[in-house]
Amino acid sequence: MPPHDLAPFLLGMTFMLCTAGVIILRPLTKRLGDLIEARHRERAAQSQLPGPEIARLTEVVNRLTDRIESLEERQEFSERLLDSLERPEARARLRDPTQGS
Repeated sequence: MPPHDLAPFLLGMTFMLCTAGVIILRPLTKRLGDLIEARHRERAAQSQLPGPEIARLTEVVNRLTDRIESLEERQEFSERLLDSLERPEARARLRDPTQGS
């Protein structure tokens, strides 16, 4: 078989094999895709927390947020108090409480 006749033959065979592969494998891949999608939906439904559990977790987060805000306020107060004690007049008042009056 001369080389110039081989190219159209290989091109035709490649086209036929690709077409046959698509015709044969498309239903299998579609079914596999549907199976994977169903499995994903099933796992997503299982991973969702029930309503009461979400409400309880929301309440816990809210309480923790309140406690953190309270701690922040206390820390700010302590920092302001320490800053005010660094001033000389505040130290003098601590040594002699009657000086402030």
